[in-house]
Amino acid sequence: MHVMMFVFVFAASHSFDALLEPNAKLKEATERVSQMGMLLCLDDDADDDGILLFADRQSVGMGDAWRYRITADKRELESNTKQLYLRIKNTESALLRPVYIAGPYSFYVDVRPCNYDENRKFDEPIQFCCDLRPDEHFCAKLLFNKNSQLNEHEYSWTIDILSQMCVTPLPRVKFRLKIGTTKKCTKLRYGDDFKSSQGFQVQTWDTDKLWNAPPKFPARPVHLVIVTHGIFSNIGCDMLYLKERIEKAAFAVADEFNPNVIVRGCMDIMGKSSHGIRALGVKVGKFVIKIIDELNKHYKIDKLSFVGHSLGGPTQTMAIHYIALKRPDIFDPVTGIKPVNFIALASPFLGVASDVPMFVSAGLTVGTFGLTGRDLTLRHTPLTSKEGLATSDPNKGPTSPVMELLPLAPAREVLERFVHRTLYANVLHDGIVPLRTAALLYLDWRSLAQVRKMRRNFQHPNENSSSTSDLSSNLHSQSPLSSPMGSSANPKTGVIPESSLDKTAAAQFFMPHKLVKYRKYARIQTMSSPSEDSSDSEGNEPSPPKNINKEEAKFNPPPEASTILAAISVITSPLPTEEYIMNPEARTDCIVHDRLYYPNELPPPHYKDRPFYKKLIYPNETSNKLQEEIARSWQESMTWRKVLVDLKPDSHNNIVVRRRFVNLFGNVAINDLAESHFGLEASKRYATL
Repeated sequence: MHVMMFVFVFAASHSFDALLEPNAKLKEATERVSQMGMLLCLDDDADDDGILLFADRQSVGMGDAWRYRITADKRELESNTKQLYLRIKNTESALLRPVYIAGPYSFYVDVRPCNYDENRKFDEPIQFCCDLRPDEHFCAKLLFNKNSQLNEHEYSWTIDILSQMCVTPLPRVKFRLKIGTTKKCTKLRYGDDFKSSQGFQVQTWDTDKLWNAPPKFPARPVHLVIVTHGIFSNIGCDMLYLKERIEKAAFAVADEFNPNVIVRGCMDIMGKSSHGIRALGVKVGKFVIKIIDELNKHYKIDKLSFVGHSLGGPTQTMAIHYIALKRPDIFDPVTGIKPVNFIALASPFLGVASDVPMFVSAGLTVGTFGLTGRDLTLRHTPLTSKEGLATSDPNKGPTSPVMELLPLAPAREVLERFVHRTLYANVLHDGIVPLRTAALLYLDWRSLAQVRKMRRNFQHPNENSSSTSDLSSNLHSQSPLSSPMGSSANPKTGVIPESSLDKTAAAQFFMPHKLVKYRKYARIQTMSSPSEDSSDSEGNEPSPPKNINKEEAKFNPPPEASTILAAISVITSPLPTEEYIMNPEARTDCIVHDRLYYPNELPPPHYKDRPFYKKLIYPNETSNKLQEEIARSWQESMTWRKVLVDLKPDSHNNIVVRRRFVNLFGNVAINDLAESHFGLEASKRYATL
């Protein structure tokens, strides 16, 4: 119908003689519509109706996913069948396309041959649609070739359909899926009756089946992994890639050391991001208690790990706080479950009060994002429940911000017992959860500035007398990039990159406040790192000097990400190219910093016992002091592994690979997380616990 309407308007603007050539005009109209981006399927088999092999109608709501696994035996199909045709249509009205507040009414689709692996070179373009909107359809060809070959005669493909709804859990999006031997049979509007064939099978999984897989060895002790999503996110779709990478790494471990992993996530907090960190954490805590009790009826849970993205980091900490209060037997040091991994990806453990523009912070404070907004700006909200919160610190009470109470007892005793505590943070392009709060404030900033300078020299070798080879050989020796987890060196480890998009941060760097910028980072510089000129300052502890000197002039920390640009990048960020998806060697995303940080590396507190008048001079004095106290509370008695990654915009969603191909830029972070915490070397250590 859309094509006919276009042809009618097109013909009305031309002479009457042109209407006598309908075939030519229809062809021209079709070409123009195709250029406008509409999805059209033109029949290659116009004279053959073909056979409709499968048809299905389903719907997806917030967090819903559907997976179809197609298996075809070519011997049982018609002899002239060279490929199969897939057609998926969003059957909602086109009038719903602009509706985003209650939607969006769209979903993501991808089709993968059975032999596709993100980490190996592939020679066939991957077919996917990042956003199939109402009344649009997606067409794909299922090719019989080596990429889809399961065995001598059978071929297989996997189709994923993931909901894009992110605001409210009530609406649902309907879709229709058809598979046939020709395009024509998948387009015909008559019914959904299809002819069953012995050589064609379809397995289906909905969200519940995908997220309730049994362990590999039911008779052995089980390692339970709890994953928690962030703001405007969900478990079912947004954390699916992370879940499956963890399972893939764990299942590949030899039986002798296999960790026997089960991955679960709380789906009770979808669409409730504004309810506050305490309320969200209590729900996750209740879910963890419930799932442990249920699984213990069939298996034996002996290890427990937590993985959270964005707001999921503080939320899972609150869950640990709640469990430690309500069910102390779960974490009992002698008879309880062993805490193994505490992992957070781009999580705002210090809030965002000092890291976002003032108008954003003010909006969060007044409640534009409910209780969660006030929690993130380190404000206390009176007249709210305190369920699950308690502390033995006499200086902290019911009026303290939730973020300040999270790392305190009783959660602290549990956090200290985790075998691994790991933070993943974006160096660039993440204005939603900036680097300082995601990395708990204290970093070896000088080393980061040093490798950044080396990268500039590497890119412009003529401007420096050092040879390119010398610079390349020094990258690993001058930056702490070796893996502290015992895994092999990551081949994508590199140096901190230049920022080509953060123009605001680049302009700020040349303003007269360079001394202020240096001191801002110097006071949170860890104490064990030497300065750039190791011959002059080796072994000396860094301290913020009173007057600018040559070392300060050379200091060049990572540019601060823009909150506005980060928000815009969610919509405007580029998609990976075919070359990027098919060839891992073409990917430039990398880990730029990876090391352990020990409590004795913390510098003296900067904001302790400061004169009162400085609160009047510096508007952020109070929030900066509180952030410093929270950061020190997290690290004074615990060792942390901090992994900094350089990803393309939108890096906040990329770091968790929210959608398999749209956010594939973050695959380097997820691979490292899965292999270093659930791979062979890690599993060998867990076997001795």
